[in-house]
Formats: sequence, structure tokens, C-alpha cells
Amino acid sequence: MSDVNQTQQSTDHATVGPERRQWLPQLRSRWWSLLLGVSLMANLLVIGLAVGAGMGGGRHERLEGASYIQLVPRNFLRGLPQERRAELMAIVHERQHQLRELRANSQSSPLKLAEALEKEGATEADIKLAVDAFTTGSGSLAAGGAAVVMEIVGKLTPDERKALATSIRERAARAERRRKD
Repeated sequence: MSDVNQTQQSTDHATVGPERRQWLPQLRSRWWSLLLGVSLMANLLVIGLAVGAGMGGGRHERLEGASYIQLVPRNFLRGLPQERRAELMAIVHERQHQLRELRANSQSSPLKLAEALEKEGATEADIKLAVDAFTTGSGSLAAGGAAVVMEIVGKLTPDERKALATSIRERAARAERRRKD
């Protein structure tokens, strides 16, 4: 009978063959498997984004700086042909440093008002000067943005001016609907 068992074992061993090693190591916890899977997905996502950005060709124009010139809606700029948009945005890019400086001054204006309020013998004129520098002064962010808007509007064709007016009205209507909702 021992010969029968040996024959049976050798037959079983021959059909199964040598134990094959799996290509992934066996982990003791399913959490490690899940963590490795999530890590693989994240790596593939990053690689996909990098490849996609590389294949996109050239630098995509961002409408940065347009927030400084709040009178010109971004939808208007997006609706223009790329060459024309680049021409108008060049105005913003040329003044970008100046606009950033004005924004920094605008952010420090409350401190200037605080200094005027604490100053010994501060007059209403001193306080008004600090407030006016923030709101309407030639060095205010609004004044800098207005100068950029005037330069952009000066370069628009009559049809583009009408499109800008329409875009401004549409933005105001969207804001009104959001306010009502």
C-alpha cells in the first residue's frame, strides 16, 4: 500500500508541478494591498498629467492679472481670437509688476490708517488722506486697474466694444441671479 501512496503522491506532484512564485509578493494585510494599489493609481495619474501637459504644445495662456481689471470680464477675453487676446493681455502683462505693487500698497493701507489714527494730534485731514490713498488716490489699485482698462478699451474695435458691453451686462445679470438664488 505504501507503493500506491507513493505513486499517488508522485502523480499529484507531477500534475501540479513545482510551486510557482507569484509576481506580486503576498502581503499579510489587505490594507497594504489597497495602499499599493492607490499609490500605483496616483503615480499613473501624475504621469498622465505630465504627458498630457507635454503633448498640449506650447504654453497655454492664462488670463492672469485680469482680476486687477475687474471691469473687463474674462468671458469677453476668452471669446476673442487667440492673437487678439494675446495683444490685449500684453497690456496687462506689461503692467503686471506695477499692478502687484499697487495691490501690496492696497493691502498695507489699513496699517497706514491705523498709524494715522494713533498719531498724536491726528486731524481729520490726516485720516482722510489715509483713506483716500486706499480708495481714490492715483496710487490706488482701482486707479491702476482703471488705467489698464482705458488702454485696453482704446485698442478695441467698435464691434469688440459692443461685445465687451454685452459681456459686462451678462456678467451683471448672472450676479443678480446668484444674489436672488
